[in-house]
Amino acid sequence: MKNFGRAFIAALLLAPPAFSMELPPGAGKMSLREGDIIFIHSGSSQAPAIEEVMGSSWTHVGVALMRNSSWVVAETAGTASLTSLPEFIKKSRDGGFAVKRLKEWRSRPAAKELLSLKKWLLGGLGKKYDIYFEWSDKTFYCSEYVWKAFYNALSGRPALCKPQKFSDLKLDGPLARELIAKRYKAAGKKLNMAEPIVTPLALFNSDRLYTVQQ
Repeated sequence: MKNFGRAFIAALLLAPPAFSMELPPGAGKMSLREGDIIFIHSGSSQAPAIEEVMGSSWTHVGVALMRNSSWVVAETAGTASLTSLPEFIKKSRDGGFAVKRLKEWRSRPAAKELLSLKKWLLGGLGKKYDIYFEWSDKTFYCSEYVWKAFYNALSGRPALCKPQKFSDLKLDGPLARELIAKRYKAAGKKLNMAEPIVTPLALFNSDRLYTVQQ
């Protein structure tokens, strides 16, 4: 009987139904499941440079989770942390957001994979934001945090997208050059053009995801 009770509770935690909730004025409604990937137009100071590099305004990303009966977003901003869903949406400079979902989870998430995803995301909480965008598990930037979470949860089957290299990106714009000078040169570091990188736009365009809401 105890085992049945534990299994029932685990099932509720692992695969809550899609849920619609009101968001800040202008943001409308959102239908969510755990593991959904949420994109916003970040209002951070570095967002204009990232937008210039990518040619896209989808400059920040996180993963929706249910914690203590409330929706939160696992993200990296200062540190890897859990932010309430309304507060996450408020970070979008125009209230705009998009929700994407793994195609193979269209009907419902695979329980073991979702559990693995949540454990990986929660295990990374508190790690500092990687201002140098390096491919290391010591620190994370937003799209790296999301990409690695799914890569580990799905055992690399396959990755959400193929990592690019810095040499693939448009880094010759004035905002990009200013950010590189401020971050790297000021710290006595040199940008490694062969460093793997995953951008929010690469995740947004992943052929393994479909759009739930935009």
